[in-house]
Amino acid sequence: MFRAAPLYRTLAALALGALALTTLDAQVVPIDPVAPPDIAPPPPLPSKPVPTPKPRTERLIPESDAPWGLEEDVLTKLADKARQYAAYATRFDCVESARLANYNRAGEAENEQIRRYGYILVREDNGSIREVRQRVRRSGGLSRSESEDKEPFPPAYAWVFLFSDFHQPYFSYRDMGDRFDGFDWVREIQFRGTLGFTDGDDIRQWEGIVTVDAATFTPIQIQAQPRAQDERIKEMYDRWAQSFNLIGFKLGPRPLGYRSKVQFRMRKDELTFPTEVRYDTFRATSPTSRLLVKASTRSYDAYKFFKPSIKDFQVDPGSAGSR
Repeated sequence: MFRAAPLYRTLAALALGALALTTLDAQVVPIDPVAPPDIAPPPPLPSKPVPTPKPRTERLIPESDAPWGLEEDVLTKLADKARQYAAYATRFDCVESARLANYNRAGEAENEQIRRYGYILVREDNGSIREVRQRVRRSGGLSRSESEDKEPFPPAYAWVFLFSDFHQPYFSYRDMGDRFDGFDWVREIQFRGTLGFTDGDDIRQWEGIVTVDAATFTPIQIQAQPRAQDERIKEMYDRWAQSFNLIGFKLGPRPLGYRSKVQFRMRKDELTFPTEVRYDTFRATSPTSRLLVKASTRSYDAYKFFKPSIKDFQVDPGSAGSR
């Protein structure tokens, strides 16, 4: 009876070994060494190559069939608002940050210059408004002398007189409808000056779209370009393309164009004040594409307002907004 124990243990060990081999065989998955690995098939090639989209020129002023002219009560409200701006012109100062950047062919800014000024408007004896700038020193103070850094195009505050009594005879206006811009109820008005473009210093040489607050008639944003610029650019490009070619260079004038955008985000006494004006200079590389070559941006912050004086309300808004 006691001699059968070793035999029993031997048989039990053999049975356990066979069970382990059976389990291992069940877990091993045979792999064909010749078969390639599973790879998703490539997507089918298009029957025709997809053409690269050509650059387009975004129209600043959309086409519209709306009739020219504004209702008389609307023109009166807009003129009244211009008179308020004339009274406020010399009642504030602020800090102006001027940035000038040139752009290369890749669209990258280079040779960037940044200047900061103490900024104020003064009224001349003839009633016109002039900008005064004093450079901001590193210490934060202002230089004693006045700095000459005038933009070649209209200053930001000149655009608030777009609907003044003086300017209305020099412009055509039409209502482009109202809409909601976030929580603001706004109205868009197209304008077109009657003066031909020469140097761009006068707003009467420009045309564009002004977005005003539909309740207060104060400007929120102005986008503008020289009057009849699209036609002028096409004519200049055709003339440039036909100019004499000398060793790969055209001898005709380069077709240049301009665009402006003015933002009014500072609110005071139911008026909006300019916070940024930008003038872009671009070159027409074809009749339908343009290349940005220079951008001048001036931003305004740290507004401080003064108490009004009797002289502020005796100014002629026509002469104040003539430039």
